[in-house]
This record gives sequence, structure tokens and C-alpha cells, in this order.
Amino acid sequence: MSAMLEIHGLSKQFGGLAAVKDLSFQVGRGEIVGLIGPNGAGKTTAFNTISGVLPPTRGRVLLDGKDVTGRRPSAIVASGPARTFQSTTTFSEETVEKNIEFALLSRIEGSAPQRLMRRTHGLLAPQALAGEVDKILDIVNMQAWREVPAGTLAYGLQKKLGIAIGLAAKPSVLLMDEPAAGLNHEECNELTRLLRKLQKEQGLTLLLVEHHMAIVMEVCERIVVLVHGEKIAEGSPEQIRANPAVVEAYLGAPDYAHA
Repeated sequence: MSAMLEIHGLSKQFGGLAAVKDLSFQVGRGEIVGLIGPNGAGKTTAFNTISGVLPPTRGRVLLDGKDVTGRRPSAIVASGPARTFQSTTTFSEETVEKNIEFALLSRIEGSAPQRLMRRTHGLLAPQALAGEVDKILDIVNMQAWREVPAGTLAYGLQKKLGIAIGLAAKPSVLLMDEPAAGLNHEECNELTRLLRKLQKEQGLTLLLVEHHMAIVMEVCERIVVLVHGEKIAEGSPEQIRANPAVVEAYLGAPDYAHA
């Protein structure tokens, strides 16, 4: 399997604090990889550095073989990755449909956002906008809420809208920051189905930071474990489950997967 995303020796320091230390791993094309660890392990800092929100102190980030290290987030998104956030980031007074339309502006041929981002792939003719909104709503199963203001949606639906906004960028890699945070049991099951759908039907490569171990163990083909900014393990769910260092540092009791 060829690598879609490669992280080589990534480090991030804040003064004397090393939040991420010499982190290296790959995400294969079409693969789902989980990044896990206890609070304060450096997961979000690693995510922010990979996505361009923070410049790395050292190391490289390669997307489909191209070095995107330290590029601004808009330039990285134009190259292929998109990111969802733990907290919902929407225009609360605008409808679901309008939120997705706004997210699509960087892909409209000749639009100011498209020119500013210098985007050249996945472009849409202006008349194709409505059809693309419909396609995204179908993927996340939110057609019934298209005219509903985003701020009035239940929390689980707001999280799905965040994923829809990420999909609007037509990413080759989707970086997801705790997509299950705050979801109930049924919403978690629906999220699991959606992640598999994105991989199998949309061909997406997914990297997710997540604390919900049942979802991680069920959907991820490989898992990277961070503790105090350092990678302590990497492997399949079965390997991670059986790794004594991971159990001691993070997973704890054997019934963790049902938490």
C-alpha cells in the first residue's frame, strides 16, 4: 500500500516544553489510522502541526510524496487534506445547505477563494454547486436537515455537519479531531458506519484522534500511540490491545473498549 501521508521526525517545542518528539508514521492510501493517547500526550499538537496550524520545530510532512511541511493551512488544504475539529465550527444562523455552500467556495472555478488558495484540483463550475451540495448531504445522510439553521441542530448532527464541511474540500486525506466526542451510543454507531462509508465508497484516507476506544478498535487498521509527545507503539488493533506498555500507559483495565 502506497503512503498518502508521511510524517518524518516531527517535533514541536514551546519554549523548553517538547509537546511532540521525533514522531514518525505513515497513513496508507485508503487506510484508516487512529492516533491515541492520554490527555496531554501531544495528539492535538501533532494534528495542528500536520495540518499547518502550527509550524514544526523539526521534521517533515509529506502528502502523496510532496513536502508540505510548514505550509499555511489553506495551502495544505489546496493540496489535498482537510480537517474536522472537536468543537463544531459552523455559521450557526445559516442553514445546513448554506454552510456547505460556503465550504465549497474554494472549489468554484474563478471564485476569489479558489484564486487565493491557488487550487487546481477538484474544481466545480458555478452551475454544479447545487449538485455538489446534494451529493455531500447524501453522503452524511442529512438531506432532511438542509434548510435547518446549523445552530439549532442537535449536537450529533452538528458533528456530522462538521464532517460534511470537511468533505466539501474534496480531500484526499481527512484529519478528524475526536469525531465521537460528546456523542451518545447510537450516534457513535452511526459515526462508525459513516467512517466506513467514507473509506469504502468515497475512497478517503482517514487519520483520526479519538478517545472512544470502541470506535478506534473497530474502524482503524492501524493505531499510533502517543505518551508525553513520544510514540510508544504502532500496530494493528490486536497488537495495540496486547501491548503491555500501551495498557499500562493508556488502555488500563480490559473492559476499556466498552467505555
